[in-house]
Order: sequence, then C-alpha cells, then structure tokens
Amino acid sequence: MARGEFSGATFTAEKAIMVADIYRKNGEWRIASNLQGYNAGLDALVVHFGGEVADAPAPAPAAPPRISLEKKIADAAPQLISLAKKAQVSLEKARLTDTKARVGLVLDASGSMNPQYTRGHVQEVVDRLIPLAVHFDDDGALDCWAFGAKPQQLNAVTLSNFQNFIRTDHGGWKDWELGARINDEPKAMRMVIDYYKKSGDKTPVYILFISDGGVHQDREITRLMTEAAKLPIFWQFVGLGGRGYGILEKLDDMGGRVVDNCNFFALDRLDEIPEEKLYDLLMEEFPDWLKAAKGAGIL
Repeated sequence: MARGEFSGATFTAEKAIMVADIYRKNGEWRIASNLQGYNAGLDALVVHFGGEVADAPAPAPAAPPRISLEKKIADAAPQLISLAKKAQVSLEKARLTDTKARVGLVLDASGSMNPQYTRGHVQEVVDRLIPLAVHFDDDGALDCWAFGAKPQQLNAVTLSNFQNFIRTDHGGWKDWELGARINDEPKAMRMVIDYYKKSGDKTPVYILFISDGGVHQDREITRLMTEAAKLPIFWQFVGLGGRGYGILEKLDDMGGRVVDNCNFFALDRLDEIPEEKLYDLLMEEFPDWLKAAKGAGIL
C-alpha cells in the first residue's frame, strides 16, 4: 500500500505536481507515492519524462485602432460631420461598424427626374450616401452610374469630389450620355452586375438604386434580380417622388432566389425625412442579407 501526506502548504510555488506513479511490473499493477512538484508547470513535467516542448507562438499583432467615421469625415469634409454622426448611430444599431463593403449608387436620369436634379435632391442623395461609402469601403469610394435609355458609369464619388458632383461630373447631369431620357432599368442593372462580376471579388456590395417610377419591364427585372441573387450584391431600391414602381415594390417578397437580395421603400421628398430615419431605412435589411449570403456561401 502506498501512502503519502500533503496539504496546500506543501506546494506553494509549484504549478504542476505529480502525486503518484502508476505502473505495471511482473504482470501486476503497482502504485507508488511521488509528491513531486514543478514550478514551471506542465512544460517542466514533459521535460522530466524526456519530452520536448514547442516554443509558444508569438502573439498576433494587435489590430490598429479603427478610425471613427466622424474622424475620417472631419479631416476631409467637415461639412459632413453631422451626417457622419447620424450614419454612425444607424451603423451601430445594425451592428455594421466592423463590416467592409463596396458601395454603389444608380441614378434614374429620365426626363421625369428633372425636378429632382434641378432642386438639388439628387445631390442630397450623394451627400447622404458618401458617409456610408467612407465607412464601408477602404478607399472611401462610391461607385456611380446613371441611366436613361442607356446607362453610363460615372466617376467614383469620394470626399474630394462629392461637392456639386451631379452638376460637374462628366460635364454635369444634363450632358450625361444616356440617350433618350426614358428609364431602362434592366440595362443599368446589367451594367452594374457585369461590373462587379468581372472583379471576381467576394466583398459584399451595397447598391442604392434610385427611381421615380414608371417601371414597366417587370419580367426582365425579375430575371436579373434572380441572377444577381447568386452574387455578393445587395440592392436597396428607393422610390423618390414618383409612382408606378412596378416590380420594384414586390422584389423583396419575390421567390425563386438563393437569398433575398433586395429591399424597397418610397419617399415623396428626400428633404422631408429625418436623416436618422433615412439611415435606419437604408440599413434595415442589409444585415439580414449579409447573414443569409454567408450561409449560402456567396460571401
């Protein structure tokens, strides 16, 4: 019989102890009291029995502190600080503060949109969206398209060129090369889809698609959005001061897609909705799509 006596006071500095040896000799199992301690813990115990202990991996370098959205905006466009603060609140509520994404804007430039352009409402859309692009995109760039009978890709919007972008880019909105000023949404959608498909990048893309209605190519739009559901693109459609949004109002509930990749809401006037409410609406379904797209292997 093996016997050994010890208490907590016996081992004060040791991080590992060996209380007993259990071994087999001459066909019999035996036990012997040991009571040996190791200040260096389990590593010393391994070495005692002839083992080798691998060096501990170097700790991963700490991630650099994330620069706040407000700070990014303040350095380059202090006039947008108020918008940045409101956008930050919505991003925090939607748990999107650490999300990386590309951001795109598609603008209806059909003739019926003329009042929205001349009154500065379309420029207001750019102003409100650029803080989100700065937050989500490492380059702080907002990809931009406009469409009439045909689409045109404009320059990317950044903090350095967002002011008066609508009146100045590519000669200003009146000179954009869009053909007849009628609305052909499918051609614009196809250009956007092909642009991001070509990149082969799985970074999520958030598209804000502005329309004032008169949407009638329901079948083609449905086909394109079903195709686009397999891609890392989320489409947020916003009706602005119009009517007759057609299939855009039903895309959110449309079946036959891998994931729900669309959302829609309409506004009579952009300047009548509080900015906090606008950012909440813009971010309302994006988190759910991110989760679904990851689950489907799209992201």
